[in-house]
Formats: sequence, structure tokens, C-alpha cells
Amino acid sequence: MSYEMRCPSCGKKQFSYEARDRRFGKVTKECKHCGAVYLDPRYHELAVEGIPKDEFGIGQFLLVMAIGGLILWRGRALFDMHQLGTPDEMQKFLPIAFMVIGALCIIGGIFEIVSIKTGLKQKRFQKKLKESEERLQNGGYKYTLEKLGYLKRDMSWDTRTDSGSEQQTEGDIQ
Repeated sequence: MSYEMRCPSCGKKQFSYEARDRRFGKVTKECKHCGAVYLDPRYHELAVEGIPKDEFGIGQFLLVMAIGGLILWRGRALFDMHQLGTPDEMQKFLPIAFMVIGALCIIGGIFEIVSIKTGLKQKRFQKKLKESEERLQNGGYKYTLEKLGYLKRDMSWDTRTDSGSEQQTEGDIQ
């Protein structure tokens, strides 16, 4: 599901994002039009919300690798077909494109699984957690988070509404 973030003060569009977007870092952003500070729903402070457990499961990456294998296999099968219903110059491009996409899915899945199993991903999250803790030591930043209601809200991982729009009212930041 796609959402649109608008400035709580001037109402101008800031960005669009997908519901699955999840980033870790500074959660406040400044409107480029009016300078108002707002919460960016894509970002999460690890020192407040904790490290999400679903970042370390390998099942999703095994699935990506399996899908990649099927795409790779289909690309290979297309090489043997002489009539794909495409122009002659596309006869070789389509199978190659399928094979490259399939191979990238497999390689990406392997990379993520190795990263999880060797602890590299955990180390990256620990580094981000330390950076988050350091940010929260800044009194001004912490005050802004309190003022915007970030430190008091429910810390479930999906805090987005079903309305398709993530908007804050002026009363939310006063």
C-alpha cells in the first residue's frame, strides 16, 4: 500500500512511500517549504523501538532464492523457444533478462543469509543502535521527539493507518 506524507504545517507533499518501507535513523525531518519539523514514518529509532526480530529470519530469503531459481529456469527455457511473439532483436534479450533477474535474486538471498548466519547483520544493527542512543543523548532532539509524541506512542512496527494517508494535524505538534 502506498502512502503520502504531507507537512503537518503547510500541507505540502513531502514524499510518497510504501507501507513496507522501514528505515533506521533520525526520525525527524524538516519541511523544505516552511521549515516545520515532523516525524518521518519510514524511520525508526532503534534505541526507542528496539531491533526488530523479523530482520534476522532466513525464511523470507530462502523464498526469494526459490523464486529466483524459477525465474532463472524460465529464462533458460526461453532460449530454446524460437517464436516468443516478439521482434527478432528481442528474441535473445528476454531470456537473458530473466536469467539475470533470477541470478540476482539468488545472489541477494545468499548474501543476506550469510550476513545473518555470520553475525554481520547483527553487528550493523548494533552500530545503528549505538548511533540511535547517541542521538537520544542530544537534549534538543529528545525534546523534539517528546513534543511530536514519538516517545509516547505505541511502538508496534506497523503504526500506519488504513486510510492511505499519513498526516499529522497542527495540534499533534503543539
